[in-house]
Amino acid sequence: MSRSHSSPSLRAPLKKSRSRYITTAFTAVASISLALSACSTPSTGGDGGSSDNATKQFVVLENMELGNYNPLLGHGRNGESHIYDSLYRVSPGKNSKPKPVLADGEATSNDDLTEWTVPLKKDISFSDGSSFGPEDVVATYKAIIDPRFASTEATAVESIDDVTPDGDHAVKFHLKHRDSEFDRRIYRAIAPSEAFDFTNPVKAEDMKINSDPIGTGPYKVTSLRPDEAILEARDGYWSDAPETKKIVIRHNTDDNTRAQQMRVGEGDGTMLEAKLADTVAKAKDISAEHIESLDWRGISLPAAHPVAGDDAIRMAVNLGVDRQKMIDDIYAGHGTPTSTFITDSYGDAYDKDSEIPHDTKKAEKILDEAGWVKGSDGIRVKDGQRAEMDVIYFPNRDAARKDLTLAAASDLKAIGIQINPVAKDSSAVTEEVYNSTPVMLGGGGEPYTIDGQIYHILHSKYAADGVGAKWDNASDYVNPEIDKLLDQARSESNKDKRNKLYKKVQQEYRKKPAMLALTYGAHSYVLNNHGMKTGDQIVEPHSHGSLFGPWYNIEEWHN
Repeated sequence: MSRSHSSPSLRAPLKKSRSRYITTAFTAVASISLALSACSTPSTGGDGGSSDNATKQFVVLENMELGNYNPLLGHGRNGESHIYDSLYRVSPGKNSKPKPVLADGEATSNDDLTEWTVPLKKDISFSDGSSFGPEDVVATYKAIIDPRFASTEATAVESIDDVTPDGDHAVKFHLKHRDSEFDRRIYRAIAPSEAFDFTNPVKAEDMKINSDPIGTGPYKVTSLRPDEAILEARDGYWSDAPETKKIVIRHNTDDNTRAQQMRVGEGDGTMLEAKLADTVAKAKDISAEHIESLDWRGISLPAAHPVAGDDAIRMAVNLGVDRQKMIDDIYAGHGTPTSTFITDSYGDAYDKDSEIPHDTKKAEKILDEAGWVKGSDGIRVKDGQRAEMDVIYFPNRDAARKDLTLAAASDLKAIGIQINPVAKDSSAVTEEVYNSTPVMLGGGGEPYTIDGQIYHILHSKYAADGVGAKWDNASDYVNPEIDKLLDQARSESNKDKRNKLYKKVQQEYRKKPAMLALTYGAHSYVLNNHGMKTGDQIVEPHSHGSLFGPWYNIEEWHN
């Protein structure tokens, strides 16, 4: 099955009246010892070449590949970029409201919820010295929705039909349909309009800004290697200059190595599995932080698979796994079980009674009644088909994916279903594989709206050819009643009515689940902030990379 984004009606982005000379963001940097210690002893110099200022460094130990600093590939999708700014960013606490950054106040809509206007701040410049304006917002979002750029972000903002300037200091988003919470979808990093060639577009993965970004954010990239990136506070930043003057990001995929680097002072912060984070935090001056997330893990159950696509199997696997034990054993208790992708973090929209319980007796009864009979080896068979399936997990992402796959395999063997864990690099998993093989997925979409969490997972439009990203509705789930409820909720402006609709979604989903949803796991970090005040934390979205964690707001840290 082929899936590519449908082409919206596009107008050419506004052309700037002045030319912008984009300089290379990278400069030659003297070699830096890999044993560099961060922040503990401030050194002099380095702040725009002035020796009067102290340069403070923070070293992040990163398990994800460096580069791909491109809003079209998800960099800064929640306002987390230190290189770019966004219209809005995530604010601390639950039920996060949009926090204006480049926007000069709240987004407002027409009565029909199909046009949203965003006022823009004035007198802001990019790191190359050129000025920021509506044309940059227009170009960034036009590129995201233009299928020629193959942006992985297109699904999240698929409601956008067009983006236009609204005078000199505002932009207007024109939507294909009503969207009551559209203002929570426009957190994405804004790049200069010159970064996007609409005449001869190239795929996002091949764009120059992946390694040579120009942004309005507090930092600029001064060096980029496969193993290390250096970000330095830039002159001319429009808001308060950060006290942390340099961020060094070092790439290392091995959790145990990063843990040891933290212990010996070669790093100031990293993401680790929960138990390992607690162990490392026993060292002097290191603390562990387990930050609440809306980052789910679950296994797709493709409809085309002879076992995973069977309704009785889908129901039985949801009953057969012990989600709470997964939270306790894998996340050291830091997380929340989920079977419907909606949790109590969403307040009155959550329907606790719709959660699918751990009930092995009921699972076995469902399988028995559907004709799945246990063989001599304990594995069930129906019409010559064994209840057996491979489940792919990504070892290059987080260790929890492997651990959860193994835990699910153990639980489901007890009810006669065999899971074969298969390790693959995420980049090697094609669209065809997603369509035919169960995959341990992680996700969150736009986690500050329920629509953003579940619409692309459950709506049948993403099961059709030519729609969405390759992992959208990876189970090829079709449920007309849920489709109707999701569409109604998306367009409902009254919050109480919208909550009732989402409760109905959960109730319908419980009757016929699409995936094997498992957990919302906390994100666990270890940190040496060297006495700096780090600020309030957000509820974290689905994320991979160094930009979240306690250093999400590093530009706001102070002594």
